[in-house]
Amino acid sequence: MNTAAISIALLVASLILLVIYGADVLTASIASPEGVRGTGFLPFGEEVRGGVFGGGPVAMSVIAFIFSRNVPSKTTSLLLFINGGLIIAGIILTVFEVNSSSIGGMERTVGSTIMLGLLLIGLGIWKIMLDRKALSKQQPS
Repeated sequence: MNTAAISIALLVASLILLVIYGADVLTASIASPEGVRGTGFLPFGEEVRGGVFGGGPVAMSVIAFIFSRNVPSKTTSLLLFINGGLIIAGIILTVFEVNSSSIGGMERTVGSTIMLGLLLIGLGIWKIMLDRKALSKQQPS
């Protein structure tokens, strides 16, 4: 298995975890009296759910970028964009889901989550630039 395939596998796995995380938060916001801070279909509280199903995919995405930085791969760039965009969209939807009384204390979480999404999008842009540089070196002048 080459490094591009490893990075794509990591990015797909992180995308799956992010989708599960989003579905669980949505379930919690609908079914739990605590809203998004409650428990969804996963048997975890907000902190564990965020760490494992939110932080884990970000770490996996960064590792995937590191694995693939020297190998041109449009799929890797695309998946970095998707994962970052999904994180940002998810936190924005969460902010709209919570009522004004329960948003207190979430400002730091919202800001850091958006920054993590922007990090992944930034890595996707960086990956595109690395790919272009590598491809231009391969083509004879």
